[in-house]
Amino acid sequence: MREYLVCFLVAAAVTYLLTPPVRRLAIRAGAMAEVRDRDIHASPTPRWGGLAMYGGFLAGLVIASQLPGMSTVFEGSRQPLALVVGSTLIVGLGLIDDRFGLDAPTKAAGQVLAGGLMAFLGIQMVWLPIGGTLVLDPLTSVLLTVLFVVLTINAVNFVDGLDGLAAGIVGIAAAAFFVYAYLLSGDFGFDRATLAALICALLTGICVGFLPHNLNPAKLFMGDTGSMLLGLLLAA
Repeated sequence: MREYLVCFLVAAAVTYLLTPPVRRLAIRAGAMAEVRDRDIHASPTPRWGGLAMYGGFLAGLVIASQLPGMSTVFEGSRQPLALVVGSTLIVGLGLIDDRFGLDAPTKAAGQVLAGGLMAFLGIQMVWLPIGGTLVLDPLTSVLLTVLFVVLTINAVNFVDGLDGLAAGIVGIAAAAFFVYAYLLSGDFGFDRATLAALICALLTGICVGFLPHNLNPAKLFMGDTGSMLLGLLLAA
């Protein structure tokens, strides 16, 4: 548990500290959310907050790989690589969308690609709790994984409409998933160090680190960069 706490604190601290420079970068790059009739912010607000969250997530992942207990998660597994590849792709897609605006088919294609790469590299549904345990064939496993990733990404994206809302909801959900994953591994006699619990700890951390900058009136929006990243990690 102490190593999970370290990873959480690193992710939260790095996200919090990266947010001001990312805000300045977004302003210089022109990645701004203009004021519309249905918006609650009174002046143009920079986006790209998700870039700070991405930095916090990577920092926590690197620290986790160096901790003696958590290092077992990274040994002989491509799943951490799958996580980095998928999150990097979705953040790149979000940065472009927040700055220039992308049409829906292009964004959907990018989300499918990110989910597909994660599934190909090892993060995928392999069974469902239907009729006991329903083991999926490889094709169905990949297709369901991609569908679930895309649905979760867009669910979080749609929620991101008020200051602090998406980060607050995802942070609470990730904390609940962490408790579930941590207790479940103990109940079944598995190693307490699991990628699922680590993702949840890091996800909670980046939400906590970002929230002080995103509470009303928000100094920075996470943009699609952040909402799609949170959705991808929550799905993972």
